[in-house]
Amino acid sequence: MAFVRKGTVQDRKMPEFEELSTPKDLLKLAEEKGISTNPVNISELAQALGVIMRFEPLEDDVSGSLAKDKKTGTWIMTVNSLHHPHRQRFTIAHELAHRVCHAANSDKFEDKTFFRNGDTNWMEIEANQFAAALLMPEEEFVSYTTNFSAKVEDLANHFQVSSMAVRIRAKVLGFEGHNL
Repeated sequence: MAFVRKGTVQDRKMPEFEELSTPKDLLKLAEEKGISTNPVNISELAQALGVIMRFEPLEDDVSGSLAKDKKTGTWIMTVNSLHHPHRQRFTIAHELAHRVCHAANSDKFEDKTFFRNGDTNWMEIEANQFAAALLMPEEEFVSYTTNFSAKVEDLANHFQVSSMAVRIRAKVLGFEGHNL
């Protein structure tokens, strides 16, 4: 019996962005796609990753969710439309972290208010850290505190995140004091 080659074998891997695994990878992708990165336009980035976004009123303690549609394989993110826009940005970044880092572990994530109730697991902690690094990259954070302002409120406004997110990120990056 002889083997006949009918054509070249093509890579059938869907462009699922599995090669992206860090906040820096996502920021690089944003730059390549012409998406603003300082601060990052997180909604455009989610769309560039093929995530369908929905903004809907949810219970107050639910920030958002991410689920893979079983029929189409498309990832659908739902964000609580009743939350402050800065909170929504963090939720979107958090859900993107689940998509990039945890999709092999689960195809559905529902996120209650992050860190407020004391209940959390390693994926939630990792997603929060990823989101903070994506929204407030270390270089930009340090540059802003050095060249513009070290006030929490100014940083929160610049990066379009909550004051609490700025305080936690500052602590992770080694900053001390009420105002950085």
